[in-house]
Order: sequence, then structure tokens, then C-alpha cells
Amino acid sequence: MSYPMISEIATLTMGTLPVDADGLGGTFREIVARFDIMAQPQLLIQTIDSLSILVAAVLTATGAVCLARGFRWHRGIVLLLALLAGIGLGHLMSLSMGRSMVISLAIGLLCATLAAPMLKWTIAVLAGGAGAFVGINAWVLLAPEHVAEAWAGAGMGFIGLALASFILSRLVVTFFMTVSGAVLFVGGGLALLLRFDAIREPIIEHIHEVPKILPILIAVAAIIGFVIQRPSLDPSAETDSDHQDN
Repeated sequence: MSYPMISEIATLTMGTLPVDADGLGGTFREIVARFDIMAQPQLLIQTIDSLSILVAAVLTATGAVCLARGFRWHRGIVLLLALLAGIGLGHLMSLSMGRSMVISLAIGLLCATLAAPMLKWTIAVLAGGAGAFVGINAWVLLAPEHVAEAWAGAGMGFIGLALASFILSRLVVTFFMTVSGAVLFVGGGLALLLRFDAIREPIIEHIHEVPKILPILIAVAAIIGFVIQRPSLDPSAETDSDHQDN
């Protein structure tokens, strides 16, 4: 894995956060602001457009797997997401030490290793991230006059989904997998479409003119994925599938 690819993954997972943010609150608001895909379509387009064809194809395929088989394979997918998040964190850390692929991969492997024995807590954090994404965009959509306070919607979404993951694990894991898969599938598919010069400019112009198109596409993909995985919410489904595997 080359360092440019690691840098692309880090940019997608962590964004380009300032190192000297205004304290913890400033860093939190900076991270949360990147979840609002309707308020800053230009930043979203720049991030997606910076992805290589290989990374875009991997994201699209991963998103499709999350949408179709996310709950059944959620353990492996959660570890993969922990690895990617760790690579992003390692990339940010390496900026102050000199860019190093070794540091990024080491932190990524460390996060994946720590996530394995604490899978429930890892799912809670990742589900909270999905809840924050849904919360901030729902806040902006329902209360556009209070966009400055959209971080509150993200906070409520994070806390709600993180706590619910310990009580309604099947439902929350399925919801988290479908939302994450929809984001990856739509983002990766859009990155692939932007590689075609004939439709590149019309797509960019349409996103600028109708910024709500992306949340709608993500919502549609997530609903389709949730319907596909609906049988997994039945407690007997996993038992039946285990008997068939054996």
C-alpha cells in the first residue's frame, strides 16, 4: 500500500483537520462540520474527486457489501473500519513527525487489534458516528435557520446510537451498516462517475444546484440495504444460517 493511497484514505476518514485547532471544542466542531454534506458541497466534491480509481472502486465494493451483507459480516467489517480510522489517525500524527507510511499502518493495526477484544465498544463508537452523520444532516434539513447549532444534532445522534447499540444491538448494527454502506457506495460510485469527462461537469453543477440530492441518494441506498437485511433482525435467522454453514 503506497503512501498516496494511505493519504487518500486518511483524508476520507479523518478529513484535513488543523493541527492547532481551538481546543477540544474547536476540534469537535471541525470534525462534526464535515458530516454536514449539504452545507459544503464543494468540500465534499473536492474530497471525492481526490480519490484514485482504485480507492473509489474499493469504497464502492465495500459499501455494496455493507448494504447487502452488513449484519452477517459485521465483525470483519467493523475491524476493517477500525483499521481505516486508525490509518487516518496515524496520518494526522505523522504530519507533526514527518510523513511516514509506517506510522499510519502501525496506528491502523493497533486500532484494529484493540477493536477485536472490545467489539461491542467499537460498534458503539462507529454506530455513534453514523448517528452523528444522520443527526447533523437531519438538523440542517428540518431546521435550516439554526445551522450554527447543527453540532447539537450530531451530538444527540452520536449519544443516542452509541447507547442504543448496547440495548438494541441487532437493529443498531443493521442501521449502522446500511448507513455506512450507503455513504461508501454513493461516495465511491460518484468518484468513479467523475472520472468520465462527458458527465463530470453536469454532475458537479447538479450537486451545487441541488445539494440535497446526496442525502437523498444516501437515504434511498440505506433504506434499500435495510430492507435487504431485514430478515437478519429475526433472532432465529442467525441460528438458521449457522446450521446451514455447519
